[in-house]
Amino acid sequence: ARMFAPLDNVIEDPATGSASAALGAYLVSLLPAADAEVELVIEQGVEMGRRSLITVGVDKRNGTVRKVSVSGDCVSAMRGEIEI
Repeated sequence: ARMFAPLDNVIEDPATGSASAALGAYLVSLLPAADAEVELVIEQGVEMGRRSLITVGVDKRNGTVRKVSVSGDCVSAMRGEIEI
């Protein structure tokens, strides 16, 4: 997993689940229907040669987004530990 860090020459994240979740919730909140269950597939990382597909599920009830889920396949790229 990488993150967007342009000052460290990481100009694109191949898969950003948190941003995909926020985008899905926002888009579904704009729908005129008070109730909706929507599934979106977001493609990312193509230009950098690391194509990713992220599935976002959004549940809206009584005009309010109540639940957002993010899923997809992943490959472990690194592991770390922080001691405090």
